Amino acid sequence: MDMAPPSRKKRSSSSGQRDRISGLPDSVLGHVLSYLPNKEAGRAAALGRRWRDIFCSVHTISFEEEEGERETDWDTLYYEAEEQRSCSVELIDTISAALLRRRRRYGSTGTATGLPVPLRSLRFAFDRYDIWDKAAVDQWLFDVLRHAEKELHLDLRFFIGPICPREDDDEKGSDNEDWGYVLPKRLYSCTVVRTLCLGHCKLNLPEAINLPFLETLRLTGILGDDSGETIQKLISGCPRIADLTLEANNSLKKVFVLDKCLRRFALRCCHDLTKVSIDASELRSMDYSGAVPEESLLSLHGSSAISSCTVKFCKAIPTKSEFTRFRRFLKKVSPSKHLRLHHRGLDTRFFAVFPSFPTLTRLELHGPIRSSDTIDAVRRILEQTPNLEVLSLDMDDRERREKEEEEQHHQSSDDPVELRVPSRSSFSMRCLRRQVKEINMDSYRCDVQHRALASLLFRNALVLERMSVVFVKKVPSELQAELTKEIESWLVGKPEKSFK
Repeated sequence: MDMAPPSRKKRSSSSGQRDRISGLPDSVLGHVLSYLPNKEAGRAAALGRRWRDIFCSVHTISFEEEEGERETDWDTLYYEAEEQRSCSVELIDTISAALLRRRRRYGSTGTATGLPVPLRSLRFAFDRYDIWDKAAVDQWLFDVLRHAEKELHLDLRFFIGPICPREDDDEKGSDNEDWGYVLPKRLYSCTVVRTLCLGHCKLNLPEAINLPFLETLRLTGILGDDSGETIQKLISGCPRIADLTLEANNSLKKVFVLDKCLRRFALRCCHDLTKVSIDASELRSMDYSGAVPEESLLSLHGSSAISSCTVKFCKAIPTKSEFTRFRRFLKKVSPSKHLRLHHRGLDTRFFAVFPSFPTLTRLELHGPIRSSDTIDAVRRILEQTPNLEVLSLDMDDRERREKEEEEQHHQSSDDPVELRVPSRSSFSMRCLRRQVKEINMDSYRCDVQHRALASLLFRNALVLERMSVVFVKKVPSELQAELTKEIESWLVGKPEKSFK
């Protein structure tokens, strides 16, 4: 009788240690693994026999090369190698193996009835596509399109690099356009495609496009002398597009989207574009990158209700005409509630004409704070946002950071110096006194301008509830503690604080 309790305890312990996860169906385990990077999901096969084929049940296949990985291939492949073949061996072998393992799970009839989880997403990115990669990509798309069920999301990128050549000193471009990948025409009759993201390839459209459920379309660096016309034809042939992104399409001159209601529209660095007309009656988010546009570039039809807007000017010349265009463009998006403004390439004189954003509640400013003129620009912006509640500043100074990394030491300006705190009244504006509840400062360093701006913001934020400061890397812990103490001395109330 005395031994009964230990026996029951042992059985209970054995039951508690049972592997219940491995007892789940393949479809459930595959669904879980789909949210891991594919390389991590593939390693699950090492967990035991039960997990050996679970990777066949993931619904997402996603692999990409790193930017610059194929940069020296021209010399190694075309001049040194004995055999001319693809240099993207790892990417090609990995995706081909993943699709082959899934194909072996199909029945002998070639249908997908025996497949636990149909493939929902295929994503790949070549650093630089080469003609030797064509056969593999053809086979991938043939398999995926043939067995597609319910919904399919495709992200096919044939080049990795900066969207705008103006941001890259080396002006690196994709490979010879004559060698660009030509998409199969059967892609445009796969009715289950919901997302189609294409980069640096040729569209090769058929006479008729049948993509009735396509909702998201992203086109980047589309190749071909007639790419402008084919882009417009593809847009017109997709009746349910709600999310449209156009990036670095140099042959694109005009775009019209008046027969469908977009909810999100992004236009990035299509520098030869002269006219965009869209039905903005349901537009909620807009993203623009490029030169300060002519007023005639963008026509928003209908009662626009944009709530979120991102603006980045990659080229802006401080002239009177540019100031006028800057103000007129921002006035078009002034009803926004959330604005992300990249000001790195802007002369501070542009902010003298910054328009009013009466309904703006969230503001993100991205760019370095290098002078008192930049601080004054921030002040002018805050004067035009009376109902602002959340202010975030990403003050990363890329040029300075890269220079410091090359020199492997900090500049003398990183040494703590006595700060002459600016007049508090210079930042005593309505939104700080009454509205701003959260302030976030990223890439904060021991810099006179950063400290001056922080003091002006925190000393005037009378109703602040939350604040966070993220220091730049390599700040010594002693200096970080000193800066933290200094910032805390500027806080008026007792907000929730975070220092990293």
